[in-house]
Amino acid sequence: MANEKRYMPRKDVEFIAWAKTIYRDCETNAVIWGIDSEQLAQFADLVELADKAFQTNSNREQRNKASVYAKNAAYGNLKRFLQTFINILEGNLKIPDAAITSMGLRPRHRTAYQPIPVPTDTPVITVIVGQHNEIAVYASTLQHGHPAEFLKNEKYAGFLLKYRFEDAPQWQFVISTRLHYTLLFNDSDKGKYLLLQGAWLNPRMQNGPWSEEVRELIN
Repeated sequence: MANEKRYMPRKDVEFIAWAKTIYRDCETNAVIWGIDSEQLAQFADLVELADKAFQTNSNREQRNKASVYAKNAAYGNLKRFLQTFINILEGNLKIPDAAITSMGLRPRHRTAYQPIPVPTDTPVITVIVGQHNEIAVYASTLQHGHPAEFLKNEKYAGFLLKYRFEDAPQWQFVISTRLHYTLLFNDSDKGKYLLLQGAWLNPRMQNGPWSEEVRELIN
């Protein structure tokens, strides 16, 4: 996950322009490249929020502590999304190498086109609700009818997790290269129900089918 940060422009104006380029190319070629519509919708919203926050914060008359905070928060959300999405784009062999380069992403490794099976099975998603609005999400397989906490299987590189509040239409996506991921929420989210689904990832960050939906209350 750390490698993607090297390809993210440091300057605000360059970063938002770079993110817009990636989004524009993905939107234009969504059908040909097989871009997930839910991820593209999340990308669109995050780019719009980051761009508005950048424009406001760039205006000397509107710039203040609140605008700086809003810009930093919007940029942070977009960067976290891109750390996941870039891996998925680079693993999507429907996207030509030239398009990867034109979007300013890292060149594919020479082994990128070696055949790697896409997972065909689904993980079992379990959660542990902790204090301070935390939800720990675990991906596992069934062994003897029960989820196995520790999975050692070289065909998996981790799992893709999507989640949303029950009353919200849009999913959020994160990648975990381990078998668990902790979601943190605000105090204002306490009492809301969260819906979650997971899918196994191969080393090319291609995901298999989605698990059954899990519903959990944020304490």
